[in-house]
Amino acid sequence: MAKCPHCGSTNVYGMSRVVGYFSRINNWNKSKQAEFKSRQKGDYTIKEEKCC
Repeated sequence: MAKCPHCGSTNVYGMSRVVGYFSRINNWNKSKQAEFKSRQKGDYTIKEEKCC
């Protein structure tokens, strides 16, 4: 992500959680960063719907 979608700041960096640990992506080697970019990503948010 090059820019914050909420405020537009470019002072951002990626984070990933692997087996319970958070890690800054920019600390990874180049091949691991390339693998991360090709991973499938999904929207797992739970959307509330009105009932009745």
